[in-house]
Amino acid sequence: MDALDDSVRKAVDLHLPGRTILAIKDRGEWCRHLIEVTLNGNEKVLIKISVLDGEIGNAPFDYGGGNKFLEEHGLPAAHVLAADNSKTIFKYPYVIEEYVGGTRLGTLLNQVDEADAQAIFETIGLVYHKLHSIHGKRSGIWLDGDPEKVVGDPNDFMFRMEILEGSGKKAVEEGRVNRRTYYRAVALWAQNMDYLNNHQPTAVHGSPLPWSIYLTKENNQWRVTKLTALGVQWWDPATDLAYLKYLPFTKPKLEHWEAFIRGYGPTPEKKRILLYTILFRFMAAMGAFREPKTAQNRAWADTCLQDLNLLMDEIEKET
Repeated sequence: MDALDDSVRKAVDLHLPGRTILAIKDRGEWCRHLIEVTLNGNEKVLIKISVLDGEIGNAPFDYGGGNKFLEEHGLPAAHVLAADNSKTIFKYPYVIEEYVGGTRLGTLLNQVDEADAQAIFETIGLVYHKLHSIHGKRSGIWLDGDPEKVVGDPNDFMFRMEILEGSGKKAVEEGRVNRRTYYRAVALWAQNMDYLNNHQPTAVHGSPLPWSIYLTKENNQWRVTKLTALGVQWWDPATDLAYLKYLPFTKPKLEHWEAFIRGYGPTPEKKRILLYTILFRFMAAMGAFREPKTAQNRAWADTCLQDLNLLMDEIEKET
């Protein structure tokens, strides 16, 4: 702990000269190593260290670029005070962000009544409508968080890396799905690749999960305070909507989706959303989202592939 405190002090001295530290709280590792620092004046900042930097399947560390992009477009994000890729103070890249409050969506859904739940989803719909109104030239990952530097083809990549070689293949090998169901999913994605690639490249969150959307209630109105776990890419907006309609690790309700649409407006075809849902179900089942380790999340992941054929029946009806 002394070594960590020393590194934190060096980072603050370097990037926030003149500020003094009142307290350091290690919030542990979960995709990022989070350190909460209280500065003089009781102002708080977060140091986020990319301990998974470079790991295959890990969302690329974007040096605060995703947050800056959201902030520039009037979307909720924590303000980035510094980004450091030198690896001289910590072993990995890190950013220092202003502390932004709010409560995770998943936590709120276990606390609020139905009226508030619907108000929350309508508010989220407004935010994603604004996000999805930002368009790019082509779909792909933003290098170092720069939306002008784009590489890759997200659909081809995810089909190969997750369905063919990653989560889908692993689900079969571990007996989570039978081969007939798996090859049906493979065939549906292969047959619809041109359809999926025919989309307007759009700024997407990339992982709208119950723990990556934060909200607060002020003057009886809900407000999104920040989006975390940013995928930093241009892609099909239906990817975000697949998460939000069939919210992983929860029991999604039609009423919540209808409330979301009131804020969001018209959505892409149901078939498009369902195809991405198949992909995300494989990923969720096999731990690709690094969800919080709770009994509720484990139970959901253990059963989330059981209705895969029903989802694929719906896709085929839409064809």
